[in-house]
Amino acid sequence: MNFNNSRMKLFISVILLLMFLITSLSFAATGSYSLPDAKESIVVLDDATTVVTDEITYSISGTVNGVTKIIPLSGQQSITNISVETPGYYNTLEVENSSNQITFKVWLYKDEQKTQKVSDEDVKVIYHYNFIKGVKIYNDIAELQYMSWGNGWNQPINSLTTDIQIPGTNKETEYWNNPDTYVESSSWANDNTLTTTYKNIPAETTAEQRILMPKSYFKSTENADVINKDAKAQIEQDQLKYQSEVAFNNNLPLIPAILSVLLMILPVGMFLKWGRNPKISYNADYESQIPTDDSPVFINAMIPGIIEELNENAFTATLLDLIDRKYYKMVISNEEDTIIRCLNKETSNLKLHESDIIEFLKRFENEKQQISLKSIGEDSYTVQKFVHAWKIDAMRDVPVTKVSQYYNKSRENLMSGYNILAIFLAVVFIFGLLMFAKGPLVFVGIILSILVIIEQIVIFLFIDTPLGTWTPEGKEFHDRWKNFEKYIKDFSLIKEHPPASIQVWGKFLVYATALGCADEVSKNMKKYIEFKNLPENIIYDSDIVYLGYFWGFHHIRTTFIPMGINNTDFGNSGFDTGSFGDIGGPGSGGFGGGGGGVF
Repeated sequence: MNFNNSRMKLFISVILLLMFLITSLSFAATGSYSLPDAKESIVVLDDATTVVTDEITYSISGTVNGVTKIIPLSGQQSITNISVETPGYYNTLEVENSSNQITFKVWLYKDEQKTQKVSDEDVKVIYHYNFIKGVKIYNDIAELQYMSWGNGWNQPINSLTTDIQIPGTNKETEYWNNPDTYVESSSWANDNTLTTTYKNIPAETTAEQRILMPKSYFKSTENADVINKDAKAQIEQDQLKYQSEVAFNNNLPLIPAILSVLLMILPVGMFLKWGRNPKISYNADYESQIPTDDSPVFINAMIPGIIEELNENAFTATLLDLIDRKYYKMVISNEEDTIIRCLNKETSNLKLHESDIIEFLKRFENEKQQISLKSIGEDSYTVQKFVHAWKIDAMRDVPVTKVSQYYNKSRENLMSGYNILAIFLAVVFIFGLLMFAKGPLVFVGIILSILVIIEQIVIFLFIDTPLGTWTPEGKEFHDRWKNFEKYIKDFSLIKEHPPASIQVWGKFLVYATALGCADEVSKNMKKYIEFKNLPENIIYDSDIVYLGYFWGFHHIRTTFIPMGINNTDFGNSGFDTGSFGDIGGPGSGGFGGGGGGVF
């Protein structure tokens, strides 16, 4: 079993947090806040601009410098016409821009001279701004998918009211609240304004509103996210599935809480009996060279996740490997598109999953044998269907005998099945206690059930081999690759033992993708180039480095990774990030949201 220090710290932090909740300790800390209420006015203009007014009341305890509000952006979205009001108080507004979010930093003062900070008061802050390219216009419908409340608030909000005004009547519209768990009321106040009231939205929880309307309501699409596909049927189907899932999760029955203790103890016994890995003599701190000559697919199947299962990074890493091995040549990579050219290299020596990619990409070649990733992405259904089939062929190329040589998984499925069963039962326990049980033990039972869920998720996601065990040879293979991952993610190690050439950096990026850490390694590569003051044109010596340095990785991800996969390998703002350029999923695909606090 491999439970590294960072994972141990995460596990301990979760346990300490739950202990804090169990003892119900409450301290009034200087500079804290709560959120009594908020009101939002969202006006959708007929040029697809969204005019937003957020009126948020911050109940401040202690003394603060001011308050913040963070708004995520994706794709080509932007915010204009920004202003802030603070009735009864004076303010100074700072706006911080980054590639994926806007931060409003509002300094608050009691006096006009701006010398007295705000203490122990309720302050109403009104944010005004226009959101550009939030509305989506498809071939058959227009859509407002707006995150009325984001998951970046670390405090619950007692009451939220939203008024959404569309540029036409509601007669040909559909709308959903995702989820409707916290909705007290939602209806059309008049022909074109949807009024929704929420109560007691928990911290770090989203509340999304989604409206479909005729595209004829819009006289201009200049400020819209224009998407060349039909969307209405898919959105309606997604919403039905989402609502069924929410209903299922809200209606599970429960069992007595004492069984939670047994569920937590049993995995310990299972591990002590079956799950301990052999001890080996290998004890290096890191590996500065690629440990073995195995394919990216094999590494993806053996190291980052469940043994002998591929994730979406396997496809990306294989495509990068083909580029690195000169089956394709980079033509250009910029914000708009990435274009590669086929070099017509002999392919008879390739494995099936590699030749599959080459055959698929040939469909999209132009007369110059150039392939535009942007044009491929326009046929997302065909791409996703291919990637799904490709994983099957790729798994056939993972040698079963070599897997067995490294790893004994005869009992791993037992623990995986137990994880799923225990999580299911714990969810059932919590629901039953809330609905049917009374008395002082209800809270204890709920906490114990939550601990069961956390324990099983930690085992399932963060412990590489809960009951499956490595052979001595496999344990060394695994540890060497994890030490290589440690090296490429640690800039201080890279400075001490740098890659020998820019071409080696390219190979590192291929395997970093297979390991699931391409974003960190790409950042380290850029830092190293700046640290060594290398000329920028050196990046053109490796097509993979060229891809990683500019927009290539982003275009590969958006083109080939199916929608709905929560992939963070190429950047994540930490908030609900939206779905610019395609149909968003219910509850997570809209614009807006974000969070805020005090400082």
